[in-house]
Amino acid sequence: MSEKKAKKTKAKKTTKKAAPKKTKKKVETTVKEGSLIYVDYVARRKDDGSIFDLTLEDVAKAEGLYSEKDRYEPILVAVGSNWLLEAIEEGLVGMKIDESKTINVPPERGAGVRDPSLVKKIAKMRLEKQGVRIQKGERVTIGREQGVITQVLGRTAILDFNPPLAGKTLVFDVTVKGIVSEPNEKIMAVLKRRLPGVPPDRYSVKVKGKTITIEFPKESRYIQDFQYAEIGVAMDALKVIGTAEKVKMIVTYDRPEPPPAEEKTSE
Repeated sequence: MSEKKAKKTKAKKTTKKAAPKKTKKKVETTVKEGSLIYVDYVARRKDDGSIFDLTLEDVAKAEGLYSEKDRYEPILVAVGSNWLLEAIEEGLVGMKIDESKTINVPPERGAGVRDPSLVKKIAKMRLEKQGVRIQKGERVTIGREQGVITQVLGRTAILDFNPPLAGKTLVFDVTVKGIVSEPNEKIMAVLKRRLPGVPPDRYSVKVKGKTITIEFPKESRYIQDFQYAEIGVAMDALKVIGTAEKVKMIVTYDRPEPPPAEEKTSE
Protein backbone atom coordinates (compact mmCIF):
# COMPACT_ATOMS: atom_id res chain seq x y z
CA MET A 1 0.00 0.00 0.00
CA SER A 2 1.38 3.42 -0.96
CA GLU A 3 2.07 6.08 1.68
CA LYS A 4 -0.73 8.35 0.33
CA LYS A 5 -3.34 5.57 0.52
CA ALA A 6 -2.22 4.68 4.03
CA LYS A 7 -2.68 8.31 5.16
CA LYS A 8 -6.18 8.49 3.61
CA THR A 9 -7.20 5.26 5.33
CA LYS A 10 -5.89 6.56 8.65
CA ALA A 11 -7.76 9.86 8.20
CA LYS A 12 -11.03 8.05 7.55
CA LYS A 13 -10.60 6.01 10.70
CA THR A 14 -9.92 9.06 12.86
CA THR A 15 -12.92 11.05 11.56
CA LYS A 16 -15.44 8.28 12.27
CA LYS A 17 -17.92 9.54 14.88
CA ALA A 18 -18.65 7.46 17.93
CA ALA A 19 -22.28 6.47 18.49
CA PRO A 20 -23.96 8.75 21.06
CA LYS A 21 -24.29 7.17 24.46
CA LYS A 22 -27.79 6.56 25.70
CA THR A 23 -28.46 8.48 28.89
CA LYS A 24 -30.08 6.44 31.59
CA LYS A 25 -33.22 7.78 33.17
CA LYS A 26 -32.65 9.21 36.62
CA VAL A 27 -34.41 6.94 39.10
CA GLU A 28 -34.91 8.00 42.70
CA THR A 29 -35.53 5.32 45.29
CA THR A 30 -35.43 7.36 48.51
CA VAL A 31 -37.64 10.32 49.41
CA LYS A 32 -35.81 13.58 50.05
CA GLU A 33 -36.74 17.25 50.46
CA GLY A 34 -38.14 18.40 47.13
CA SER A 35 -39.09 14.90 45.89
CA LEU A 36 -42.37 14.45 44.02
CA ILE A 37 -43.99 11.28 45.30
CA TYR A 38 -47.22 9.28 45.42
CA VAL A 39 -48.49 8.39 48.89
CA ASP A 40 -51.30 6.21 50.26
CA TYR A 41 -52.51 6.92 53.79
CA VAL A 42 -55.14 6.26 56.41
CA ALA A 43 -55.64 9.12 58.89
CA ARG A 44 -57.18 8.53 62.34
CA ARG A 45 -57.85 10.39 65.57
CA LYS A 46 -55.55 8.94 68.18
CA ASP A 47 -58.06 9.18 71.05
CA ASP A 48 -60.78 6.97 69.54
CA GLY A 49 -59.14 5.50 66.42
CA SER A 50 -61.85 6.86 64.12
CA ILE A 51 -60.84 7.47 60.50
CA PHE A 52 -61.33 11.00 59.12
CA ASP A 53 -59.48 10.68 55.79
CA LEU A 54 -57.98 7.94 53.60
CA THR A 55 -56.91 7.03 50.05
CA LEU A 56 -57.48 3.25 50.15
CA GLU A 57 -60.70 1.93 48.65
CA ASP A 58 -60.55 -1.47 50.38
CA VAL A 59 -60.18 0.16 53.81
CA ALA A 60 -63.04 2.57 53.04
CA LYS A 61 -65.32 -0.35 52.17
CA ALA A 62 -64.25 -2.40 55.18
CA GLU A 63 -64.88 0.55 57.54
CA GLY A 64 -68.22 1.49 55.97
CA LEU A 65 -66.83 4.82 54.72
CA TYR A 66 -66.91 4.18 50.98
CA SER A 67 -68.48 6.81 48.73
CA GLU A 68 -68.77 6.64 44.94
CA LYS A 69 -68.15 10.39 44.79
CA ASP A 70 -64.67 10.07 46.32
CA ARG A 71 -61.47 9.15 44.47
CA TYR A 72 -59.43 6.36 46.04
CA GLU A 73 -55.86 6.48 44.75
CA PRO A 74 -52.41 7.56 45.98
CA ILE A 75 -52.10 11.34 46.25
CA LEU A 76 -49.31 13.43 44.75
CA VAL A 77 -47.06 15.20 47.27
CA ALA A 78 -44.27 17.68 46.57
CA VAL A 79 -42.25 17.11 49.74
CA GLY A 80 -41.51 20.40 51.46
CA SER A 81 -44.33 22.32 49.73
CA ASN A 82 -46.99 21.63 52.41
CA TRP A 83 -49.31 19.68 50.12
CA LEU A 84 -49.78 17.58 53.27
CA LEU A 85 -49.23 18.65 56.87
CA GLU A 86 -45.62 19.76 57.40
CA ALA A 87 -45.10 17.11 60.12
CA ILE A 88 -46.14 14.36 57.69
CA GLU A 89 -43.89 15.59 54.89
CA GLU A 90 -40.96 15.72 57.31
CA GLY A 91 -41.70 12.12 58.29
CA LEU A 92 -41.71 11.00 54.64
CA VAL A 93 -38.10 12.10 54.10
CA GLY A 94 -35.78 9.08 54.05
CA MET A 95 -38.51 6.56 53.21
CA LYS A 96 -38.19 4.20 50.24
CA ILE A 97 -40.73 3.03 47.67
CA ASP A 98 -43.27 0.57 49.19
CA GLU A 99 -42.08 1.42 52.71
CA SER A 100 -44.80 2.05 55.31
CA LYS A 101 -44.65 4.16 58.44
CA THR A 102 -46.86 5.56 61.20
CA ILE A 103 -46.55 9.31 61.81
CA ASN A 104 -48.07 10.97 64.88
CA VAL A 105 -49.05 14.63 64.50
CA PRO A 106 -49.59 16.60 67.76
CA PRO A 107 -52.39 19.22 67.87
CA GLU A 108 -50.03 22.18 67.52
CA ARG A 109 -48.78 20.75 64.20
CA GLY A 110 -52.17 19.55 63.04
CA ALA A 111 -55.52 21.33 63.39
CA GLY A 112 -54.28 23.43 66.30
CA VAL A 113 -55.05 23.44 70.01
CA ARG A 114 -58.59 24.03 71.27
CA ASP A 115 -59.60 27.63 71.93
CA PRO A 116 -62.02 27.89 74.92
CA SER A 117 -63.31 31.25 73.63
CA LEU A 118 -64.80 29.46 70.61
CA VAL A 119 -67.21 27.52 72.85
CA LYS A 120 -70.31 29.74 73.04
CA LYS A 121 -73.74 29.73 74.67
CA ILE A 122 -76.49 30.74 72.23
CA ALA A 123 -80.24 31.14 72.82
CA LYS A 124 -82.31 28.34 71.32
CA MET A 125 -84.79 30.90 69.96
CA ARG A 126 -82.04 32.50 67.87
CA LEU A 127 -81.04 29.13 66.44
CA GLU A 128 -84.63 28.17 65.69
CA LYS A 129 -85.14 31.41 63.72
CA GLN A 130 -82.30 30.25 61.47
CA GLY A 131 -83.92 26.88 60.93
CA VAL A 132 -81.44 24.99 63.12
CA ARG A 133 -82.57 21.69 64.61
CA ILE A 134 -81.76 21.90 68.33
CA GLN A 135 -80.07 18.57 68.91
CA LYS A 136 -76.74 17.46 70.31
CA GLY A 137 -74.25 16.77 67.49
CA GLU A 138 -76.08 18.99 64.97
CA ARG A 139 -73.70 21.04 62.80
CA VAL A 140 -74.54 24.74 62.63
CA THR A 141 -73.41 27.68 60.45
CA ILE A 142 -73.77 31.17 61.91
CA GLY A 143 -72.36 33.89 59.69
CA ARG A 144 -68.94 32.62 58.66
CA GLU A 145 -68.55 30.35 61.67
CA GLN A 146 -69.25 26.63 61.61
CA GLY A 147 -69.78 24.72 64.82
CA VAL A 148 -71.51 21.81 66.47
CA ILE A 149 -74.08 21.69 69.27
CA THR A 150 -72.44 19.94 72.21
CA GLN A 151 -75.13 20.52 74.88
CA VAL A 152 -78.75 21.65 75.13
CA LEU A 153 -79.55 23.42 78.42
CA GLY A 154 -83.05 24.84 78.98
CA ARG A 155 -83.39 27.88 76.77
CA THR A 156 -79.80 27.81 75.51
CA ALA A 157 -77.46 25.53 73.59
CA ILE A 158 -73.68 25.18 73.86
CA LEU A 159 -71.93 25.40 70.49
CA ASP A 160 -68.29 24.56 69.81
CA PHE A 161 -66.82 26.54 66.91
CA ASN A 162 -63.37 24.95 67.16
CA PRO A 163 -62.31 22.96 64.08
CA PRO A 164 -63.44 19.31 64.44
CA LEU A 165 -59.85 18.08 64.80
CA ALA A 166 -58.63 20.87 67.09
CA GLY A 167 -56.84 19.54 70.14
CA LYS A 168 -56.57 16.05 68.61
CA THR A 169 -53.39 14.07 68.03
CA LEU A 170 -53.61 12.68 64.51
CA VAL A 171 -52.16 9.36 63.39
CA PHE A 172 -51.24 8.82 59.72
CA ASP A 173 -50.34 5.36 58.42
CA VAL A 174 -48.45 6.24 55.22
CA THR A 175 -46.96 4.18 52.38
CA VAL A 176 -44.73 5.61 49.63
CA LYS A 177 -46.08 4.21 46.35
CA GLY A 178 -43.75 5.89 43.88
CA ILE A 179 -41.25 8.66 43.20
CA VAL A 180 -41.55 10.78 40.02
CA SER A 181 -38.10 11.64 38.71
CA GLU A 182 -38.32 12.72 35.04
CA PRO A 183 -39.25 16.41 34.38
CA ASN A 184 -41.96 15.63 31.79
CA GLU A 185 -43.49 12.99 34.05
CA LYS A 186 -43.57 15.52 36.90
CA ILE A 187 -45.59 17.95 34.79
CA MET A 188 -47.96 15.18 33.69
CA ALA A 189 -48.47 14.24 37.35
CA VAL A 190 -49.30 17.87 38.18
CA LEU A 191 -51.81 18.02 35.30
CA LYS A 192 -53.54 14.88 36.57
CA ARG A 193 -53.70 16.40 40.05
CA ARG A 194 -55.27 19.65 38.87
CA LEU A 195 -57.34 18.39 35.90
CA PRO A 196 -58.20 14.73 36.63
CA GLY A 197 -60.97 14.63 34.02
CA VAL A 198 -58.69 15.17 31.00
CA PRO A 199 -56.91 12.04 29.60
CA PRO A 200 -53.08 12.34 29.84
CA ASP A 201 -52.59 11.62 26.11
CA ARG A 202 -54.42 14.88 25.29
CA TYR A 203 -51.53 17.01 26.58
CA SER A 204 -48.19 17.85 25.03
CA VAL A 205 -45.46 18.71 27.54
CA LYS A 206 -41.88 19.92 27.11
CA VAL A 207 -39.32 21.05 29.68
CA LYS A 208 -36.41 22.84 28.06
CA GLY A 209 -33.93 25.03 29.89
CA LYS A 210 -35.85 27.35 32.19
CA THR A 211 -39.14 27.10 30.31
CA ILE A 212 -42.00 24.63 30.76
CA THR A 213 -44.35 24.42 27.76
CA ILE A 214 -47.77 22.78 28.09
CA GLU A 215 -50.13 22.41 25.14
CA PHE A 216 -53.71 21.88 26.30
CA PRO A 217 -56.46 20.24 24.24
CA LYS A 218 -58.97 22.86 23.08
CA GLU A 219 -61.83 21.09 24.90
CA SER A 220 -60.13 21.87 28.23
CA ARG A 221 -61.35 25.46 27.86
CA TYR A 222 -64.89 24.26 28.42
CA ILE A 223 -64.08 22.72 31.82
CA GLN A 224 -65.73 24.63 34.67
CA ASP A 225 -63.28 26.86 36.57
CA PHE A 226 -60.50 25.89 34.15
CA GLN A 227 -58.82 29.30 34.57
CA TYR A 228 -58.28 28.60 38.27
CA ALA A 229 -56.94 25.12 37.58
CA GLU A 230 -54.60 26.66 35.00
CA ILE A 231 -53.12 28.97 37.64
CA GLY A 232 -52.71 25.98 39.96
CA VAL A 233 -50.94 23.99 37.23
CA ALA A 234 -48.46 26.84 36.67
CA MET A 235 -47.73 27.21 40.41
CA ASP A 236 -47.31 23.46 40.90
CA ALA A 237 -45.14 23.11 37.79
CA LEU A 238 -42.71 25.77 39.02
CA LYS A 239 -42.55 24.01 42.41
CA VAL A 240 -41.72 20.57 41.02
CA ILE A 241 -39.24 21.88 38.40
CA GLY A 242 -37.03 24.01 40.60
CA THR A 243 -34.81 25.23 37.74
CA ALA A 244 -37.72 26.58 35.66
CA GLU A 245 -38.61 30.28 35.62
CA LYS A 246 -41.70 30.40 33.43
CA VAL A 247 -44.59 28.29 32.16
CA LYS A 248 -46.01 28.69 28.65
CA MET A 249 -49.55 27.43 28.08
CA ILE A 250 -50.78 26.88 24.54
CA VAL A 251 -54.21 26.04 23.15
CA THR A 252 -54.48 25.52 19.38
CA TYR A 253 -57.74 25.95 17.50
CA ASP A 254 -58.01 24.57 13.95
CA ARG A 255 -60.14 26.17 11.28
CA PRO A 256 -63.31 24.08 11.09
CA GLU A 257 -63.87 22.19 7.86
CA PRO A 258 -66.70 23.57 5.72
CA PRO A 259 -69.83 21.44 5.56
CA PRO A 260 -70.04 19.19 2.49
CA ALA A 261 -71.86 20.77 -0.45
CA GLU A 262 -75.29 19.36 -1.11
CA GLU A 263 -75.62 17.47 -4.37
CA LYS A 264 -78.15 18.92 -6.80
CA THR A 265 -80.67 16.40 -8.09
CA SER A 266 -81.94 16.67 -11.66
CA GLU A 267 -85.69 16.84 -12.15
